[in-house]
Amino acid sequence: METAQTPSAPEIVVIGAGGAGIAAAHRLQAFGFSVLVVEASDRIGGRAFTESETFGFPFDHGCAWLQGPGNLPYISAARSAGFTLIDHDDPPGALFSGGTRATPDDVARYDQAASRLRQLLASHADDVAASSLVNSGDRWLAAAATWLSAMDHGVDLTELSSADVAVYGAYAVNALVREGLGSLVEQFATGLPVQTGTVVTGIDWSGTGATVRTQKGDIRSQAVIVTVSTGVMSARSIRFTPDLPADVWQAFDDLPMGLLTKIALQTDGARFGLPENAFVTRAVDEPLPAKAAFFLSFPAGYDLCVGFVGGSRAWEIEKAGEDAAIAFATEQLASILGSDIRRHIRKGRMTNWGSNPWTRGAYAAARPGRHKARAVLSNPLGDRVFFAGEALGGAYPALLSGAHISGDAAARRVANILAAKTS
Repeated sequence: METAQTPSAPEIVVIGAGGAGIAAAHRLQAFGFSVLVVEASDRIGGRAFTESETFGFPFDHGCAWLQGPGNLPYISAARSAGFTLIDHDDPPGALFSGGTRATPDDVARYDQAASRLRQLLASHADDVAASSLVNSGDRWLAAAATWLSAMDHGVDLTELSSADVAVYGAYAVNALVREGLGSLVEQFATGLPVQTGTVVTGIDWSGTGATVRTQKGDIRSQAVIVTVSTGVMSARSIRFTPDLPADVWQAFDDLPMGLLTKIALQTDGARFGLPENAFVTRAVDEPLPAKAAFFLSFPAGYDLCVGFVGGSRAWEIEKAGEDAAIAFATEQLASILGSDIRRHIRKGRMTNWGSNPWTRGAYAAARPGRHKARAVLSNPLGDRVFFAGEALGGAYPALLSGAHISGDAAARRVANILAAKTS
């Protein structure tokens, strides 16, 4: 698919039509540059993807929360386009222990454990594995750690960098999008020159400018912004001429993709006593990484319980396949709410970011001791090759807001460098 006004000889090529690529293209167009965005898949949005075919209402396979600073342009874009933002800054919770609702004392213990855990990791001066700081013998601490590591970062505690936790900034906005965050991202890209179904195989930056080699032919430009995932980069899917410096390749390898798999279960309208938009959590009595699914109940009022499985368990469940995943999530929900819920489940769907060749995971997570790899990739190569994406999202890694901030920043660097060359 090609959008209107696709230039044949762009000044700048942006690789990837996800949040970072869309932000970069918007900024460069605002500066008056000719831009072409090339995207390997057949759609716009990257890891922001909403579809309604499965359940008959929007389901976000990828990012679902609009989170980050208050000046994020997606906020005003959502309101002007008539999207419904559901505040999720202080979401309801439903905590369970052994198949029954947790007592008020247990809820207090869980809240205290979660708060202590975040404070401990965020205040730790060194970049170490989070597992070295956590005693998971406490069932409530283990539950909080499962959310923080496997589900928030997509990796187990042993693979979670304490520095990745410490870097996060405050949220001025934290909202679900009733119509789907992926739909909002697609809407935000309206009018941009995007060419989908265009697989980039190489980038030649040996001379002045850069040549982007694709399966549809070569594209010559003054500069290129690469926004593909670290998983795609580490797979060496794009060949660089000359080859990238060793420290750049090492930085990509030090930012492997974590995985968060969603297993969405559609119900027949039964609500099981759960509120809408609630996080459903159980005590973790097994060793970490727990073989557990936690849930978001009835997001935006839809008849859906979305199960989350992260880290090594997510890779296992995705490899087992969708039928096994749906059965697993159903059993997990039944263990929390009772076996009667099985008769209320109508349909399920599993996401598959790990096996997606254009992502190879959900979002990047720095290896313990390797958090500085993010900074390495923020530097341009030869004033011609620039990198951007959620992995370089500053205070908002793994989020759409981080991808946007990174893409916008890369575009500004490109503009400044090209302007200096012509002055």
